[in-house]
Amino acid sequence: MFQYARITTPMASLIKKVKGGKRYYYIAVSKRVNGKPRIVQQTYLGTVDRILSIFNQKTPPVPVDATPLELGLPAALWQAAQDSGALAALDAVWSPPSKGPALSHFLLLAAFHRVCNPDSNTKAADWYERTVLRRLWDFPSDCFSSEAFADRFDSIEVAPVPSPGQPETDDELTAAQDRLLQVFRDRQLVSQRVLAYDISNFHTWVASDREPGTLAAHGHNNQKHHDLRQAGLSYALDATHGLSLMHLVYPGNVSESGELPETVERIAGRMDRAGIPRDAVTLTIDQDSDALANMVALERSKLGWVAALPWNQAPPELRQRPVSQLAPAGPTHPGVQVAAERSLVHGAERLCVLLHSASAAAESLESVSDALLKVMRKLTRLARELADPQPQLPTEERVHQRVQETLEHHQVPDLVQYELIARDDHWELRFRNDLDAFQQLYGERFGRTVLVTNRDDWSAAEVIEAYCQQQHMERVFGDLDRGAKADWSPDCDWTDSKLKVHAFCSMLGVSLLHYLHRRALATGWSELTLEQLFEELREVLQIDLLYPTLAKRSQPSRVTVVSSQSPTQAGLVQALGIDRLLPPSAAKGARK
Repeated sequence: MFQYARITTPMASLIKKVKGGKRYYYIAVSKRVNGKPRIVQQTYLGTVDRILSIFNQKTPPVPVDATPLELGLPAALWQAAQDSGALAALDAVWSPPSKGPALSHFLLLAAFHRVCNPDSNTKAADWYERTVLRRLWDFPSDCFSSEAFADRFDSIEVAPVPSPGQPETDDELTAAQDRLLQVFRDRQLVSQRVLAYDISNFHTWVASDREPGTLAAHGHNNQKHHDLRQAGLSYALDATHGLSLMHLVYPGNVSESGELPETVERIAGRMDRAGIPRDAVTLTIDQDSDALANMVALERSKLGWVAALPWNQAPPELRQRPVSQLAPAGPTHPGVQVAAERSLVHGAERLCVLLHSASAAAESLESVSDALLKVMRKLTRLARELADPQPQLPTEERVHQRVQETLEHHQVPDLVQYELIARDDHWELRFRNDLDAFQQLYGERFGRTVLVTNRDDWSAAEVIEAYCQQQHMERVFGDLDRGAKADWSPDCDWTDSKLKVHAFCSMLGVSLLHYLHRRALATGWSELTLEQLFEELREVLQIDLLYPTLAKRSQPSRVTVVSSQSPTQAGLVQALGIDRLLPPSAAKGARK
């Protein structure tokens, strides 16, 4: 005879027990065991007062999942693209489709990616998924796969690289630059006074055994990657707002000094199309770009210009003038002294300005002192090596060569004196600092810059101000090749068209980042550097919290919050319009 087991569902109930005249309560779970009800679990609750205390002290629910998303920088850049008119300019050149992401979304995503998390476009989709852009744009991340980027960027009309001596042909990227310049000018984001010009080159990760296009070529690389192919980039930024007004990608085997004439002509043409008179624009150029041929090109362009002369081309009487004979530059340039006079430069009489900066002189002194310390250590090791008896002595020529290589590598060949004495079985190397040469260098070179300009009606203060703006833009833009912000690398593109699109996205990112900085400066953060702005915004996150639910068949609840913010971060969220891009509940929390 078989006995069937009956499965019953446990039932919970509240029971009371009286002990010592006091009432105590329990939660009892009972079920039938062998057909009879039995208590199988009992949880002590205590007295009524204890139960009330537990109820009053209950803790909030704990989320089962938290997903952080990059908020501050991507949202600020997206808002900047809209407020500056960059998005409208891109859509005017490449019309958006009826559905799905437009080409402007691909260009902006590549630009944002270069600013926030520099990496290959093959990883852009993953980064996009980790930012608020996924919610703001509402496109699935697979829309931005590497194949999608390749297809959309291949659809851009890009003119072939011209032969040497031939002018650059306009294409859709040129049209986009013109449209951006017009939009920036309409919003009064172009000062029309000073443009900062600079030039650099950037290594690519193109294998040397591949057959690249014309742009990726071997040349002298500024980042010391001489084994890699590189491309050159010249650009002009508005020196007040930092927006990119023009850039040009050129072959990596073309010298930087030889690129200026063509770039100047492109800048002049860009000003003509934007309706900006050439004589209203002043181009500032650093000393690496100044040469006789370049000055001729500047004169032909009818642009105004300020250039820092190479030291060996500066008028000797002016560049060696004692500091005691220089006048203070004024309260806006503390520690700077100047002298101005007309001098003969490259066959023409020009206004020249000598600028001496005490802080720059101190920086040069520190740099040379560090270099001398390294040289002394290396020469000491070499002297000890040569002092050991050797069966076969190195030749005198070889020893001199090793010493000169050390001095020239650290750029102090004239600051160290040495002599080599032959012994029977070894060489004796003696060396010392040349104090006279060091004092002359400190008194006649450290902290000194000679500027030359065709703005004959400018004061020395105006010339210095224009040059200082260029220097500021150059330092900020230097992050492009130092790997910090709007980084060029890694660049795995190897066709000319892809390299040009890559440069366009990098310069677009630079413009939007500078736009944010200028907006922050105008809204109360006058002392905030671009680097500080970058770091403050990177720390602002959106956090999606997933909470469990007690009700059956209901979905877990999601809550969006913003990470804790410093007063500066909270102010930037409002000033840069980031709060307008938050969900209602998150935006309310961000304002507290």
